[in-house]
Amino acid sequence: MDPIELLEFLKKTIRNKRSDISTVILTGGATDYTNYKNLIGQLASLDFIEQETKDFLQKRRINVDEGKENT
Repeated sequence: MDPIELLEFLKKTIRNKRSDISTVILTGGATDYTNYKNLIGQLASLDFIEQETKDFLQKRRINVDEGKENT
């Protein structure tokens, strides 16, 4: 699997998991407050992973672009 495929897989997985968790929360599927907090924590973790991935890609693009200018 090349890096682009991996990133697309990760992006799709995050999107699907976020949708699944949101559906559980919005339909009252959290069994109790502890379960609800756990689901909210999972959403926060997914947001973090997604943002870190975006930041990494942005830095890589900048580094690649800078390298092209210096050549």
